[in-house]
Amino acid sequence: MNVSVAPHDPPLAPEPFLQTARVRKKRPASTGWVKWLVALVAVLGLGAAARVAYDWYGSAAPGDLYRDALTTPATRGDLLILVSEEGNIESARNVEIKCQVPGPLTILEIVPDGSLVHEGDVLVRLDGSYLEDSLLAQEVVKSKAEAAKIAAERTFNAAQIAVDEYRYGTFVQEMKQLEADITVAKQNQSSAENQLAYSEKMYRSGYVTRLDVESKQFAVEQARLTRAVNERKKFVLEKFTSAKMLQDLVSQRDAAEAMMNSAVGTYTHEVNKLNRYAGQLEKCTIIAPQDGMVVYANDTGGGRRGGGQEPKIELGAQVNQFQPILKLPDLRQMQVKTLVHEDKVDELRLGMRARIRIRDAEFQGEIKSIANQPEASSRWSNNVKEYATIIKLDGEPESVKPGMSAAVEILVGMRPDVIMVPVQCIADVRGKPRAWVKAGGGVEQRELVLGRTDDTYVEVVDGLKEGEQVLLNITPQVSLLPQTGGPVEPAKVDADERFGTSRARGAGPGSAAAGGDGGAMAPGPGGRRGGGDGPPGAGQRDGGERGGGSAGSGGQGGGRGGQRGGGRRRLNFKELDKDGDGKVSLDEMPEDRRERFGRMDSNGDGFIDQQEQQAMTERMRQFQQQGGGQSGGRE
Repeated sequence: MNVSVAPHDPPLAPEPFLQTARVRKKRPASTGWVKWLVALVAVLGLGAAARVAYDWYGSAAPGDLYRDALTTPATRGDLLILVSEEGNIESARNVEIKCQVPGPLTILEIVPDGSLVHEGDVLVRLDGSYLEDSLLAQEVVKSKAEAAKIAAERTFNAAQIAVDEYRYGTFVQEMKQLEADITVAKQNQSSAENQLAYSEKMYRSGYVTRLDVESKQFAVEQARLTRAVNERKKFVLEKFTSAKMLQDLVSQRDAAEAMMNSAVGTYTHEVNKLNRYAGQLEKCTIIAPQDGMVVYANDTGGGRRGGGQEPKIELGAQVNQFQPILKLPDLRQMQVKTLVHEDKVDELRLGMRARIRIRDAEFQGEIKSIANQPEASSRWSNNVKEYATIIKLDGEPESVKPGMSAAVEILVGMRPDVIMVPVQCIADVRGKPRAWVKAGGGVEQRELVLGRTDDTYVEVVDGLKEGEQVLLNITPQVSLLPQTGGPVEPAKVDADERFGTSRARGAGPGSAAAGGDGGAMAPGPGGRRGGGDGPPGAGQRDGGERGGGSAGSGGQGGGRGGQRGGGRRRLNFKELDKDGDGKVSLDEMPEDRRERFGRMDSNGDGFIDQQEQQAMTERMRQFQQQGGGQSGGRE
């Protein structure tokens, strides 16, 4: 969690190595008198530093040491609990303008980035020359398809008429003709039979000859056959010929209908294609769908996210279909998108009020949405989880444009009428918050019970009274301040309580895990080289703290180990920075090294950065070179 604190005050008491340490650099060759002058200045500087150290730590009493220290009174007031983050301005109603034409197409005209436009204004003109050529060619294809459609429609109509003509015309006509022929044949047959009967009667009377009777008989037979033929013709026409002709005509009609449908479909397709070309040509001129400000869609898909980048939008650039060209945010509806750390996001609720500072102007708003999932992390974020939070600005703010940076303060809660002090007054000593108060001409330590904080002030539930003068910026000087109950020592750790009663596999009575002296297991050169015959007390102090020698018999070896570099391994910055935020807090420091936190935190902001850690290492190296080698094992 990022903690914002007020500018720190100057250190209350200079530390000895800060006054005596000097960075050694390779000096160029110079004349003799220059060398003597440099040596003289170095000697005088060391003498002055030693004098200052003696004045501060040798002769000054605690009361004199902090007589002029900066203090601040414990005040009573209302403490606002805030979540402070940074974000970017964006529009709540953001229309994205994309290329709707298959490309690539060249941008012939485009409005300047940041221009204010109104609905209906021309934003972009794309090169649609190939669409114009395609449109002309498609006109020819469409005309041919139209001619084929007309011919097919006429053929179908003729086939339909032919079917109706035969069904309701030709067939009926032929049937009537055959029925007429059958009727005539019947009459002829009846007349012939009558004449035959009359001839036979006259033949019996002797008026006609036998030949005349036979001719009448032949006429009757001929009439009978003619009638039978006409009746058969009618039967064939009705049962076979009409069905065959009708089936043939219907087939021709159906084929003509299929050809007509195909021609109509081809014509419709060509017309749609023509209209599509015309529509694409029309879309080469992009019109503003609403009022807003033009923003080029030059967002990088990569950057620290590790992706690629879209082609840059500019005059003469080429764009593809569905590629964003412009964004048209509505400036009347603005919002802030901020990323809130996972440690703070649980405190946020929809509707919480916020104050937004954009350049020199301040606005107000409220939380409209809180993401349920964190933003995608990158390889540079050290796996930090952040949740996107949207804050809607009240009203219609003017002079606010998308992309501007904004500082956001979200009001999480308020503690009314509480005693509070600046966070610089609080130090963590053995895991408990403490402050130092001027009282009775001196300084006394107070153990505090703290409440909420706004990253600048902290609520004091118990331990201070209103009006008491509390020392400011005391973190770098914790080891020099008067302590309650003796000097500050590393807190003892109960391994059984923290990790359980089960010991590590293979831990014997003499091993470090089982609580033995750990001489052979102690890290550093001193641990490996310990083993002299010094007294137990010296061995525990010098070998355990400095060289890692045996508590019982590593006195001299442990002492030599402390002089040669120390038994405790010096941790690098990455090992100290456990959460990977680029800063080391007191909680991240090993418990046996927390007493040095105040000296390493040179700017008093409550954190140690890599520069401060490197500066501390350099100061200790110089201090050892100037005669402080006996303390090398302490670092």
